[in-house]
Amino acid sequence: MSQLSRKIEAENQVPFVMQWVQQAVSRALAGGPVQITLGRVSKSRDQEAKYHAMIEDIRSQCFKGYSREGMKAALINQFALEREQMGEPLRNPGEKVWDWKNEARVYVRPSSKKFTKREAADFIEFLYATGSEFDVQWSEKALAIYDEMREARAA
Repeated sequence: MSQLSRKIEAENQVPFVMQWVQQAVSRALAGGPVQITLGRVSKSRDQEAKYHAMIEDIRSQCFKGYSREGMKAALINQFALEREQMGEPLRNPGEKVWDWKNEARVYVRPSSKKFTKREAADFIEFLYATGSEFDVQWSEKALAIYDEMREARAA
């Protein structure tokens, strides 16, 4: 079964969401036991769109030989290391594990999916600084995204 989620932002949404949960659980039980998890909202889809646009600008102008995933991995790794050096490691950092068969360390990078809202906002700021170091000419999309993020932080 795939995961289902609903964001609740106001008390008046609770009755509707509880009804939705009850219906979803009833349907899902036909396939076996289910698990219900309650948690805080992490980063937003808007933040995700923002940093993907910026990553693409950096990749397309400075690192054309990199795949999108490769560029994202390198930038997230650099961001995580910078946060660690500042004494503010990511909530869900990467890890190094030993591959006993190949006798080598394997690095599992932090996942941007697990960024908190604050970490995603800081990652966008990191991308802007990184792009500026390489004289990236930001696309209209990335500029609009960055301006939006700065306005939201100021509010």
